[in-house]
Amino acid sequence: MKVKTLFANWRQVGSLSDRDGFGEDYDKYEVGVNSVVSIHENEPTNGNQLWNFLLEYEDGTRSRVFNPNYVEYFKDETP
Repeated sequence: MKVKTLFANWRQVGSLSDRDGFGEDYDKYEVGVNSVVSIHENEPTNGNQLWNFLLEYEDGTRSRVFNPNYVEYFKDETP
């Protein structure tokens, strides 16, 4: 299945001691947004590898994300 949206690298923002409290933040990657052309899911094949996602951009650069928190897939078009 093709990945549409990837939220990764969860982190807490703010503080419990702040008046506004704390919140959450993520890095968001989405096909068609911010030059992201595709997101490929790479499932580990043995115990030494990590689950990761390869991001490809319009300019040909690529990067890997190793800390996924939420993944949304395109609807499968096959019957």
